[in-house]
Amino acid sequence: MSDVAKSAVLARLAALDVPAEYQAAIAGRPAPRFYVAVQLTLVLGAIAAAVAALVAWSRYLDGAALAAAQANHALLYDSDIGAESIGVLLTTLCLCGWLGGLAARRLGREISRNAVADDLRREPGKYKGAITWVQKLMIRRHTAGASSADEFLDRLAAGTPKDFGWAALAMIALTLAASWLAPARLSFATDAEVIDRPVAFFVSASRRAVVSAITATLGCPKFEKTGPELVFSLRFTDGTEDNLGSWRPLLGDRIAALETIAANLPAVVARVRFSNLMFSNPLSPECIEHFGGAGPNGVERLLKLLSATDAERAALRREL
Repeated sequence: MSDVAKSAVLARLAALDVPAEYQAAIAGRPAPRFYVAVQLTLVLGAIAAAVAALVAWSRYLDGAALAAAQANHALLYDSDIGAESIGVLLTTLCLCGWLGGLAARRLGREISRNAVADDLRREPGKYKGAITWVQKLMIRRHTAGASSADEFLDRLAAGTPKDFGWAALAMIALTLAASWLAPARLSFATDAEVIDRPVAFFVSASRRAVVSAITATLGCPKFEKTGPELVFSLRFTDGTEDNLGSWRPLLGDRIAALETIAANLPAVVARVRFSNLMFSNPLSPECIEHFGGAGPNGVERLLKLLSATDAERAALRREL
């Protein structure tokens, strides 16, 4: 190591509040072989595990929503991963960090010391302020009372998995709090009511009768990023709103399911044409063909379901 590089390392250790009497010993430790590659592998593995956990959570909810719809003879069903998904993601990352810290200690004391020393010496390329703050916090928490550079590194190596373990517990608590505020839910609609069933056992389900709907927002726009979207959104007397047009049909015929529900709407329900700030065509020809082109008389049935006016029908005929 050149004098310039050594001076930079010592400055970095001083910035982390590493005791001056340990700085030379820590700066002189060799870097573990392939350490950067191992760290990159661990990071990628943690990200992969977090994504896999999120996918597994989403698939579980989809399956549970389908089972609930079948048990209740529903026409449509849906699921929402809720705010718990953030907790699942962060908890998985923290657990991976905890396991990685435990595994690193099992590689041998000298390798563990060299790895911690290399982490302290390396100047962060990004997020320097945040990384420096975390490292200084860990040094203050875990190295008090160390009597040598080796003990200093041992204490820091032992403290890392502990911190990740506590962080994982905090993320579990965050997940429970999130499940109260914005819970994952299983939803399904029969011909008579719409049911939202939160996954969290301490949050009660809500049931809204179709006859309690006060407004039906109808449309079939095509968005630039997400493509066609069928809008059959019911607003109820309690202020909640559900777009049943985006829910999945239990038996494969979305229009038939919505027709059955629409037949039970009170005659006084206000039917409002969908509109948004993106100026999307509320009855896009591409969307009408997408959702109405599958079954017999699908386009006509869809237009009737969406309460298309004569003028809207004439405009669509010119484009279809």
